Amino acid sequence: MGAVEYSREGTPGKDDPQVARAMAVWDALTADEQRELFRSLYRRVEAYRRTSQVDHLVTFADSVEGMVRLESRTDLRQILRARRE
Repeated sequence: MGAVEYSREGTPGKDDPQVARAMAVWDALTADEQRELFRSLYRRVEAYRRTSQVDHLVTFADSVEGMVRLESRTDLRQILRARRE
């Protein structure tokens, strides 16, 4: 029997176009960038656990959405990558 996935109402599916776009951005990140993004995520999760202030999670979600929007623009992604090299 495979894993059962439960999602709250309103959660987009794995094949949602926005999720696919975000995954394309993730795949384009370097391993160091992916590590830093996860570190930032976990810091916000831990901050929420310690304080119960949802703002920690909301501001991180807004930040990730902004990153996905910016990195999804092919021309901008190429410019950013060129500057890293």
